[in-house]
Amino acid sequence: MATTPSNKPTRVTTRPAKPKEHESREASKPLTPAVAPAPAIVSRPATPPAVAALPQKDDRVVVSGGRRVALVIGNSNYDHVPVLPNAANDARALAQELTDEGFQSVTLKLDLKREDLVVALSDFARLADNADWAVVYYSGHGIEYKGTNYLIPVDARLRVDRDIDLESVDMGKVLSAAESARRLRLLILDACRNNPFIDQMKRTIATRSITRGLARTEPDAGTLIVYSAKHGELALDGDGDNSPFATALLRRLRTPNLEVRRLFDLVRDDVLAATNKKQQPYSYGSLSGSEDFYFTTR
Repeated sequence: MATTPSNKPTRVTTRPAKPKEHESREASKPLTPAVAPAPAIVSRPATPPAVAALPQKDDRVVVSGGRRVALVIGNSNYDHVPVLPNAANDARALAQELTDEGFQSVTLKLDLKREDLVVALSDFARLADNADWAVVYYSGHGIEYKGTNYLIPVDARLRVDRDIDLESVDMGKVLSAAESARRLRLLILDACRNNPFIDQMKRTIATRSITRGLARTEPDAGTLIVYSAKHGELALDGDGDNSPFATALLRRLRTPNLEVRRLFDLVRDDVLAATNKKQQPYSYGSLSGSEDFYFTTR
C-alpha cells in the first residue's frame, strides 16, 4: 500500500535511527530503501479476491471480476409473422463475446416458445443467486401494452390485444430472474423493432393503447436497463449480419477499460451515427456512484 509522506518538519535526535511510524512493518517483507515520493499505485494481491475491487483515489471501487453470468436470447423464427434474420445472429455473437470476456456462465437460447422462455428465466434465476453480475440480453420482438413491456415468444399469435398477457412474457419476470445478483443487474433489450403483430391484432377496446417500441421504465437501484431504441421509438434490424445496435455493442465490449455507463454512452453515439440519427439507444436505472463496472480491463 502506498504511504503518504508526513508534512511535519523532521526532528533532529541523537538516538539510533528507528523506522518511521509510517513505514511498513510487515514481517514478511524486507524494508526497502527510501525513495523519492511517487504517484500512488494500486497493487493486486497475489491471489485475487472473488471480486476484483480496487480502491481508487476518489473512493470508487473498480469491479471487473467476480462471478459473472449471462442469459442470451435470440428469437428469429416466429411462427406467425415474418422472420427476424439478425436476432439469432446478434445473440450468437454476443454470447461468444461474453464468453471471451471471461463470464463464468453464458447460456445461449434461440427461438424460444413461451414455456421455454419461462423455464430459461427460472433456470437463470438460480445461477444469479450466486453471482456478482447477472446480464440478460434479448433480441427479438417486444411490445408495450397498458404501460407494461413484454417479450414475444416465437409461438405467439396475438390475434386479440388481451392475448398479449397470456401469450407473452412481461419484463418484470426478466428483472426477477436477475435480481439476486450481488453487484450488478444488467438487462439489454434489442426488442424495439417494427412489430408486425400490431397491424393484425384486434382491439377489445378501440381506445386501448398498444404502441410501437417499448415503454420507459424505472428499475431499482443497482439495475441498469438498456433499450436499443428510446422508449416509443423503433430499432432497425439492419442490412448486415447484425443490427446496428448489436454491431456497436460488440465493438465497445471489445474495448478495454470502458466503464459500463460510459460504454453504453458510446454505443448510443455509434448507433446514432450509423443510422443518421434515426435510432437512439437509451439507458434507464441507477448504479452506485462508488463503484465502477468494467467488462474487461486488459
